[in-house]
This record gives sequence, C-alpha cells and structure tokens, in this order.
Amino acid sequence: MRSHRRRVPTEHVLLAGDVADLPGIVAALAWLPADAYGQVLIEAGVDDELPLLAAPLRVTVHRVERSPQGDGVAAARAVVAWVEEWIPDEIDDRRTVSIWVGERVEPSCPRINALVERL
Repeated sequence: MRSHRRRVPTEHVLLAGDVADLPGIVAALAWLPADAYGQVLIEAGVDDELPLLAAPLRVTVHRVERSPQGDGVAAARAVVAWVEEWIPDEIDDRRTVSIWVGERVEPSCPRINALVERL
C-alpha cells in the first residue's frame, strides 16, 4: 500500500519585493533548484506591468496590490502571513527554508522586525 504522506520539498522559498526589486527576484529565481517549492510576492500598483518570470514548476508568482498606506506595506503584510502559515514552530531537518525580502518592503514594520528576530 502506498503511503499517503506527501513528500516534503527540500527547498521551500519565499521571495518578496516591490516592482523595483524585480532584478533581485529574477536573479534569485535563476539560482533555485528545479525541485524548489514556494512563492514569489511582488507588490505592484494598478498600472504596473509585471513581466513573465521564469520560475521552477512549483514556485508560484503572486501580485500583491500596493496598499493606499504606501509602498511596501502590502508586501510586508503578505510576508508576515506567509511566515505564519509556512514556518512551523518546530524545526524540520528534512527541508531548507529560504526567505529573500527586497529593500522596498516596509523595513520599519514592527511585525517584519519581530519575524527577523524569531527566524
């Protein structure tokens, strides 16, 4: 009988940034292994056009609409939500989690600072 347990991805990634961070995101995507799993979050305004990004099959790209509160706020909220969902309290030695956050994501966000301390 085949096990119903899902295979845990060895490389789980989050890349998050603003449209101005696209060069860094593109460079990071180029270095990912083919079996990487994760998400790319790009904060963009309504009028910003995003290019089609080459990513491993199990890495999805999501557009995060820029918040009226200013640049980086919506992306910061999305990063916090991702970490709360995907980073377990207990360490799993079977996988590596990599997070790259662009410089335009709200750096003064207390929740981002708390995440950095936690991670």
